[in-house]
Amino acid sequence: MKISHAVLPILLAMSALTAQAQTKPLVAGDALPQLSLKDQHDKPASLPANLKQVIFAADNGGAGLVTGWLDAQPKDWLQQNQRVYLADIHKMPGLITRMFALPKLREKAYPIILGREEADLAAFPRKKDCVTLLPVNEGKVGEAAYVCDAQALASSFK
Repeated sequence: MKISHAVLPILLAMSALTAQAQTKPLVAGDALPQLSLKDQHDKPASLPANLKQVIFAADNGGAGLVTGWLDAQPKDWLQQNQRVYLADIHKMPGLITRMFALPKLREKAYPIILGREEADLAAFPRKKDCVTLLPVNEGKVGEAAYVCDAQALASSFK
């Protein structure tokens, strides 16, 4: 079956809209999705069964807040406190990711689960330049909170 060049852009747009429509944001009471992603060392990463909170950075502003705080914590703080750090890096150009971001992330003592494709973390609620704190109880997510400055982030972990 041949597809005309005029029809192809329409089909691509429709498939993109369908994919977006299928990814609805997580809301309180939803089951935490199963993720098959990798960490900054390119090792498979999963969400532990005893997870209590997801710390999610959807952009560079949020990531700066999280890494600034986590850098000052013991390297096993996330595991000890039953938390994971997810970072969405899908918008970063591939060359920048490979040459600069990943080498810098590999220096971090704590695990960072990376969303490298748009669909990887699309369901996680987000707010520009903020960190999403998503409580988890028995595999169900709670109400998302957004923290947009370093002081508020530090206060949220006390």
